[in-house]
Amino acid sequence: MSYITQYKISGTCKKVQRNYASNVGQAFRLASQKGSLFVLLLLLFVGCQTTSLPALTGVFPVMPGWETAGDVALYNSETIFNLVDGQADAFFAYGFEQVVVQTYENEEGAGLGIEVWQLATPADAYGLFTTSVAGVPVDGIGNEGDTDPGRRLVFWQDRYYVQVRARQPIADDELRAFAAGVAEALPSGGERPALVARLPEEDLESRRAIFFRQEISIQNEVWLGGENLLGLSAETEGVLAPYTQDESRVYLLLVQYPDADAAAAGLAVLNSGQVEDVSTAAAQDMLLGAVFGASDMDAAQALLQRAIK
Repeated sequence: MSYITQYKISGTCKKVQRNYASNVGQAFRLASQKGSLFVLLLLLFVGCQTTSLPALTGVFPVMPGWETAGDVALYNSETIFNLVDGQADAFFAYGFEQVVVQTYENEEGAGLGIEVWQLATPADAYGLFTTSVAGVPVDGIGNEGDTDPGRRLVFWQDRYYVQVRARQPIADDELRAFAAGVAEALPSGGERPALVARLPEEDLESRRAIFFRQEISIQNEVWLGGENLLGLSAETEGVLAPYTQDESRVYLLLVQYPDADAAAAGLAVLNSGQVEDVSTAAAQDMLLGAVFGASDMDAAQALLQRAIK
């Protein structure tokens, strides 16, 4: 049973949400095409951006032996900086909409915090999850999970990314019970983006693959110049995955663009030398691929061709 209040978001409203901050003119055209000044005023001034957000405050479970410490805290695009000052861009890169936070304490004084992040799409929730994989896999909670037993458990489900963190080690079954309680309250569903299935399995370090839309999400692994030379945006999908070749690590980059011209432009940038450490690159229709850091060019080209064919 879900405690989330669901709202129906129209196609126009969703488009305006994604583009409003960067293109007010496009928002005007979208509303005007629907033929209503009232709709335009509603979108631009009342803001479907706020009225379309589900109420997440009821997703936190009641756990025996634990009490909530304070009220649920909610952060949106204007207040997120109070929660993750200096790191907000990493969440905006995945279509951040809102996050709710609840803390707990038990009789022994142990503390635990839960964060439920709402992103634009299930693909964005999956992508944010891939940036935080650092422990062991979790089965049976959410679509995919990762944990440091007794200390941390994260998972994604539908368009939500959830973090459960204990301030000090607690029983792992308690940690899992908290996470399972949140998962039960959230909508089910969500699939990995189809682009991820293009990654060849041989020599792949699968749990280190990162799904992304903007380069900030992968800049610790591969540096693309820091100036968005590849034209990445909320409309692109990308995956970066490490492979072991000749006992060394190389990275395979795949980017799916909205059109073939954008993919060709990205390939031209990679071939121009503006991005360092590119071993080989190619484009196929709307898909751009590249391998970074390879010492064996034949192996790098073979890996790339398997991915983009």
